[in-house]
Formats: sequence, C-alpha cells, structure tokens
Amino acid sequence: MERRLALALLAVFALACQNAAPAGDEAGTTGGDTSGGTAGSEPPTSTTEGASEARYTYWRDAKAILDKHCATCHRPGDVAPFSLETAEEAQMFAGLLAPAILDGTMPPWPPSADCNRYAHDRSLPEADRELLLAWIDDGAPLGDPADAPPQGPAAPTIAWDLDMPLPEPYVATKSPDDYRCFVLDWPEDQLKYVIGFDVVPDARPIVHHAIAFLIPPGSVTTYKNLDAAEDGPGYTCYGSPGGGGFSQQWLGAWAPGTQPSLDEKRGIPVQPGSAIVLQMHYHPMSGTSPADQTRLRLKLADSVEVPLHVIPFTNPDWLGGSMQIPAGESSVVHDFEVDLTGFIGDFFPQAGVKNGEPFVMHEVSLHMHTRGRRASLELDRQGAEDECALYIPNWDFSWQGGYRLNEPITVKPGDRLRLTCEWDNSAANQPFENGVQVEPADLGWGEGTGDEMCLSVLTVSPVH
Repeated sequence: MERRLALALLAVFALACQNAAPAGDEAGTTGGDTSGGTAGSEPPTSTTEGASEARYTYWRDAKAILDKHCATCHRPGDVAPFSLETAEEAQMFAGLLAPAILDGTMPPWPPSADCNRYAHDRSLPEADRELLLAWIDDGAPLGDPADAPPQGPAAPTIAWDLDMPLPEPYVATKSPDDYRCFVLDWPEDQLKYVIGFDVVPDARPIVHHAIAFLIPPGSVTTYKNLDAAEDGPGYTCYGSPGGGGFSQQWLGAWAPGTQPSLDEKRGIPVQPGSAIVLQMHYHPMSGTSPADQTRLRLKLADSVEVPLHVIPFTNPDWLGGSMQIPAGESSVVHDFEVDLTGFIGDFFPQAGVKNGEPFVMHEVSLHMHTRGRRASLELDRQGAEDECALYIPNWDFSWQGGYRLNEPITVKPGDRLRLTCEWDNSAANQPFENGVQVEPADLGWGEGTGDEMCLSVLTVSPVH
C-alpha cells in the first residue's frame, strides 16, 4: 500500500510539471522513448522485491494491454497528458490509471457493449481490465524484460490518393475549446468513391477530434461564403459545418485512437465540383497554442460493389421548435420513431434506395450538444424482437463519431427506427463562460453553443 501511494504521489508530481489539460480531458504530452527504457540506458528491471513471484508484471502481462489500448494516445507528441510507452512511464503513472479504468472513462469508448458490436472497438475487455487493476494494486512490478511480448504485425500500408492539408496553418484562439471549419476543394474531375479515410493531426496535443463533411456541388458557395465572412483561415462552427449543414453527410470522423480505415468493396460517391468541410475541434493548452495544419488523406476508387450514402435521421418537427428543453429540468426526454423505408427515396434519392424497399445500415452515430445525458438508436422490428443499433449511456460531447457495425443491420418495410435523447438542463450541468457558470435557460434545436440537437447519422446502402 505504501508503495502504491508513493507511485501515485510521484505520478501527480510529474504530471503537475507538464502542460496538462483540465481534468477529464486529454491534451498535452510528455516526452518518452519507445525502446522500453530511458534513452541511453538499458531497459529497467523490476524495482519490486520478489517480482519474479508477482501475479502480474509489466513486461509479461501489462505491456501488451497498455500498448494496444492506451499507448495509441498516451505517447510522446499525442493528445494524452502523459506517455505510457516505456516501462518506467507505466510504473510511474500506474497510480493515475486505476480511477479511469474503474469508472470506464479510459480508454474513451462511449457505446454500450449491451447494445451492439462495432469495428475498431477501443474499450478495455473485462479480463484486461481486471489484470491491470490487480497489477496496479500489487505495486506495478516490472518483472523481467525478457518476458516482453513479441512485436505484433505492422499495420497495412495504404497508398493514399489524396493528401489534403488545411489551406493554411491555423492558431487556435478560443479556450478551452475552439471549433473551426475549413473548406477543402475537391480536385477530381470524374465521379470517384472514397474507400479509405484518415486524418493526420499536425499539432496533436491540441487536436481533440475532426469530422469531414461532404458538400455537394450546389452547396459549395454557401460554405465558401461562411469562410470568406470571417478573418483568418476557416470559420467558427459548432456541432455541424453551419449553413443548415446538419443534413450534410459525413465523409468520416477521427478521434484519438482512431486508426485509418479502408474498405475496398464499399465507398461513398463524390461528384466533381464538390467540396469537403473539415471541422476541427481544438482543445488548446494554457499559454500559446501551436499552429496546426492537419491533413486529410483519402483512398479513391473508380467503382465499388456497394455505394454508401450518409443521411441524417431526426424528427423534422424538432427543427421547427417542438423540441423544448425547459430551464432547470434535470431529465428531459424526446423521442421519435418512423418507418423510414416509406419515404427514404423521396428525401434521399442519392442513397439509391426506393420507397418501400429494405435498406442496410453499415455505420451509425448519434449527436447532441453539451447538455446531453444519453442517446439511443433502436429498431422496432415488425413481428420480431427489437434491435439496438447504438446506445450512448453517458453522453460526452468531446467523444463522438461514427461506429461501423460488425454486422450490418437490414431495415425492412414495417420496421420503425426510434431515436431517443435525454438532456440534463439543471443548474449543475451548465457550461462555463469566462470562468462563470451560466444560468439555465430554455433550450431548443439550433447550431449554436447554447443550443441543442438530437440527431442520428446513418451510412446506408440498398440491399445487395
């Protein structure tokens, strides 16, 4: 116990000497070396007596778990506030890991495992969770470096067709969060399909997440006008790219820990004359923020077996004012359900799905703003058991994105999609402005910081 306390105090002391983000957020980094020890030295051996008899050790047991689930963000130059790449770092910060592991906030993975399964799941399996907690409780012994796990297979190399940086470097000016949108011209003069997606953050310690919105040719001028109306690179945006852009389809999203995606059989069509609006969420550290020129990388194909289309799903009446969230209420719920097959062809002809025909959902997401509490997307099957597509039980605006279903869901005529959102608009759940918590106010649908939304984004295709 004394050793655990000493490790925790040492970790807190080390963390205080860095440019750490506010509690609960990941920003800032520390230096570190990737060799399993400090630069210019041999890998450290156990500093715990009897380490050879320990239930678990870093080298034999914990390293593989930390490398897979933690060090993708907790590494030098990345968004996390300290590195976990070396044995010394893992032992030093072990005392800080237990609370985040216990409450499930790290690694960040919002979807409920009781709802569905998704590709690129970042959550910590129960067995790994218990092993890490036991290792930390035993004093985080290092063990023998000879027990280190073998190096895993290298990630496949993707030959990107487009490498699209922000038009010019941008320095975040708002703190603690700066949402900025940048218009990227589409360079292709023929129809192409996006089959691979990646975002390469430049100033990684302050880049919290990024969403790429696909803007059709007829709407490009609207977004270029938004850009031109503000000084400096890009324009301010929050929750969507603006310009009524909640309905603009997503091309892809990135958050810390997200890996490049590639699907050679399925892709999103992009017409000549289109544009991409890349929304950047910056979380600046205290003091001067570095300039950022993040890059968007895409893999293209001339044709695909399954064309994908991204469509918004929400209650149109909510946009007209029916989604009221009274001030002071700690639990306000709105839901909406409909047989989407009845009119999907009328409202979203680009999806290639005709009215009255089934369609397939490949990827799903949910979107609210800062007062969100929970959200879900479910399928009320006609004559069959209901099916859950996505459930976020503890909403966090900072951690959102698209979730590709391991098993795509076929929506048939008669099935009803149900979207449910709950908000906490009590005094205790209000944001801070200039260090002062704002008073509760009646909320409704809107794109501003103080507004709210309840929206699902679906990546769909016809049945093949």
